[in-house]
Amino acid sequence: MFLNQPQPKYVPGTRVRVVQYCRVGHRRWMTETIGTVEGEGLRPVGGMEMGGKALYCHQPTLRLRLEDGSITEVAIDGNTQVEAIDAAEPAGAVTGGSTPRPV
Repeated sequence: MFLNQPQPKYVPGTRVRVVQYCRVGHRRWMTETIGTVEGEGLRPVGGMEMGGKALYCHQPTLRLRLEDGSITEVAIDGNTQVEAIDAAEPAGAVTGGSTPRPV
């Protein structure tokens, strides 16, 4: 069984804040990543002992370009908080200038 690629939730160029919590034992801390969306994808979950790197089990990921120019890929789970900071400009959008008048 092969799954279809899900519809993207974030337009490339959107600035987002990703908040995740890491817990080890009784300790818990927050990680925060702020960057610009470059794309979304799926990564296989599982190991070779589970049969071909689990062809049917995938986890969504978000590829971000950070403010320092580096690129990171964040695995998204049910507890991950993704907040859009700035929306991307739609294709063909006019920035600046006066509003167009009908002719």
